[in-house]
Order: sequence, then structure tokens, then C-alpha cells
Amino acid sequence: MSAHTAIGRKTGLSGQEIQNARAGTSEDIKAAAIVKFANALMEKRGEVSTSEILTVRNAGVSDAELVEIITHVGMNFLTNVLGKASQVEIDFPKVDLKLAA
Repeated sequence: MSAHTAIGRKTGLSGQEIQNARAGTSEDIKAAAIVKFANALMEKRGEVSTSEILTVRNAGVSDAELVEIITHVGMNFLTNVLGKASQVEIDFPKVDLKLAA
């Protein structure tokens, strides 16, 4: 979370946008659908429904973007597991998981 928050800030996301993403939403309709889909991917370990795929597609996500979302979720999961298992020290400003961005 610390790395993602720091990177989000560097890309120009506001504190509110980061907070919304952490809560699983966004003020932007397409971004909200993407975040919701990404959360579903994690919660359901990839076994998302046809309805969930159609919902994100209906929000304007192309097939290429859908593959990119799935890939990013998978890579983030892998890096989180690697970081936790190797007990790597967080070298970004630490973010409390329960606090606002």
C-alpha cells in the first residue's frame, strides 16, 4: 500500500482519488468499474463472472485493457507475496492501511 500510494501521488492522483481507489471506487465511471473488477479478481481468485466482465466492458474497457487489468492484478499479487515472504523492508513512506490517503 505504501508503494502504491507513493506512486499514485507521483502520477498526479489526488489524496481523494487514492482514498477512493483504496475503498474500491472512483468518481470516474470507467475507473470505478476497473477498480471494482480488480477487487473481484482478487476476492474470487480470478473466477469472475460473465456479468462482471460485461460490466467492466460496458464501462468502456476494451479487450486489451481487460487483459492489462488482469495482468496488473496478477503482478501486484505476486509482488505482494514476494515482499511479505521475503520480509523486504518498505522503503516508501509508510501508509497505515486504516488511514485515509
